[in-house]
Amino acid sequence: MGRRLPPFAAIKAFEAAARHCNFQQAADELLISSSAVSHQVKALEDHLGIQLFIRNNNRLTLTPEGNGYHGELREALDLIEQATAKVAKPRGRTFLTVNLYPILAEMWLIPRLGAFHEAHPDITVRLMTETRPNDFAGTGVDLAIHYTAAAADEAAGDFLFHEELVPVCSPGYLERIEAISNASDLLRHTLIFCNAEPGEWTMWLGSEGLASDVVGHWLELDARSSTLSAAKEGLGIAIGRRPYIDDAIANGSLVMPIPRPLSTGYSYYLVATKPSIGMSGVRRFRDWLLAICPPAIAQVA
Repeated sequence: MGRRLPPFAAIKAFEAAARHCNFQQAADELLISSSAVSHQVKALEDHLGIQLFIRNNNRLTLTPEGNGYHGELREALDLIEQATAKVAKPRGRTFLTVNLYPILAEMWLIPRLGAFHEAHPDITVRLMTETRPNDFAGTGVDLAIHYTAAAADEAAGDFLFHEELVPVCSPGYLERIEAISNASDLLRHTLIFCNAEPGEWTMWLGSEGLASDVVGHWLELDARSSTLSAAKEGLGIAIGRRPYIDDAIANGSLVMPIPRPLSTGYSYYLVATKPSIGMSGVRRFRDWLLAICPPAIAQVA
């Protein structure tokens, strides 16, 4: 007896429409017209004998039956995609899409990608820096670097590195100011404040038993990259977040006047999306990324 399956085109149209709750966005993804998506969904509803969406002008809301059907369909489509990826013969260049925060891409991953391309010239890496929820179904994302609580269990993915706070400044700035021997000495100098993360200095100084309201002078900037640029130019002492400062510490453009890092309680994890698990390109990028992840900064008592 043959399988009793609805038309696959209708399933694809419904799954995309249900994910976006919008016919036009589903159409853009599937490279067809929105009216074609609408007709496919209507054909599927007729086939099933149920209503999948509540249509209210341009808004779509899944019915309870539609929501349940969508969840099971997605799992089935994920399995089909995984099975296909495992057996499909590679055709020329492999494309790999990685999702991560823009600043992590700019300040940590991009400077290292050249080494990956040299080692794996057949893989083209696409970086997607648009912030997304953890659900990447239908986005084409193969791997994502998540920023989450350090206490997350193994289900969070492969651990990459902890996030740490530590004061940083330029070597020239450190040479021309009075010697800094303990954390309280920092309060006499210009501290560079990042408005994007307003609690950084309070957190780090608090860990040293100090209050931020007794700082003599602040320089306030609105972005992480600007804050670190100001520190490199010798305008004061900034709070650096690892891993963003790793390269600057390594090349000597920034130094740590008090090398006592403080964990924020958050870490970075690498997660492979379901359809991409088992892909050769995913495995190779994962192995490379885990090999280059930085160790923790040694603390000085």
